[in-house]
Formats: sequence, structure tokens, C-alpha cells
Amino acid sequence: MGLQTSDHFPISRAGTLYKVTGSDIIALIQANVGTGEYEVANIAARNALTGVSLGDRVFVVDATGDATVSSGWAIYVWRGAAWTKVAEEEGLDVVVGGCNLTYTAGASNGIVVSSNGTDATLPAADGTNAGLMVPAQFSKLGFIAVTQGVDLDAMESASHAAVTTGGSASTNPIVVTGQALTFSIANLTTAP
Repeated sequence: MGLQTSDHFPISRAGTLYKVTGSDIIALIQANVGTGEYEVANIAARNALTGVSLGDRVFVVDATGDATVSSGWAIYVWRGAAWTKVAEEEGLDVVVGGCNLTYTAGASNGIVVSSNGTDATLPAADGTNAGLMVPAQFSKLGFIAVTQGVDLDAMESASHAAVTTGGSASTNPIVVTGQALTFSIANLTTAP
């Protein structure tokens, strides 16, 4: 079942329900978007069209009169003062702006240099913000050699565990004070 211009559609505006017909909706679209659909032989015929409205479209069978079309058809939309190409047989002419980026390294930051825009400075990382590793940080990491997975939390906990000795305090020559180990000859017993 297709829609017809006599169909009714409900529209709510500020809490009030209105009923409009399909022809009312079409009239609104035509008044604001443009309804003209034209087919012409070439660019000269497109340019000769009169009475076009904003949003009207024209299919040009041979659009080679447009310097951006080397062969085939093109579709244009009237924008009020000029035609804008929206499709063509070969594709669309897209100009992508770009620039060349280079990188300048430094001891405290790095700079991404743009060939046609604003350069960007990449700061050194700190305790709050991500950034570049400075040479001192790199050198410190160079002293670490890890050949397998290491649980640093477990290692830290184990390194701070209480130290104990195997013998009694009166017979052991090893004396423990916190994490410090000392040797006391006074605790040695004479050999039998």
C-alpha cells in the first residue's frame, strides 16, 4: 500500500494534536527543499534552465562541459546562486587537505612539526599526565633485566617480612634488629 496525498498524518505541537494531509507535507517539502527534477543533454542546457528553485536537481547526460568531469553524466543541485555537483559517473572530485609531519626530539619534550599548520609539543610524562619518557627515565629502565613475569607487589611484601633466626637468642651468634642482621661472638658457645 503506497502513501497518497489524501492520507492524514497526526502531528503534535505544544501538546495539541493536529491532523494534516500528505499533500500538506509535500507542499512544505517543496517549498523548503526544491522539487524540480530535470534531465538535460549537456552543461550548456543546464545553464539555460530558468525558474529553478533552491534544491532543484538536474541530471546532465554529457557533463564533459564541466572542467571537473572528463567523461559521462553528472547530477547537480541548485544552491541559490550556483550549481553544485553531487554525483558523477566517474566519482566525485574530492580534494583532501593534508600536511607533512616531522618529529623533532629533545631532552625534555618532543615537537611534532606541521608543514602547514600549528606544531604540537609533546611534554614529558609526569605522575598525572601521559607524555614522553625523558632520557633519565629511559636510562633507569635500561638497568632492569626481567626474563620472566614478576609480581612486584609480592616481592615487596616478602622483602619487608619479619626476619627470624633459627636458634635461641642466647645461643645464636646472629642478632636481628628489624631488618638488620649483626653477628655477636658473645653468643657463641665453646665447642665440647
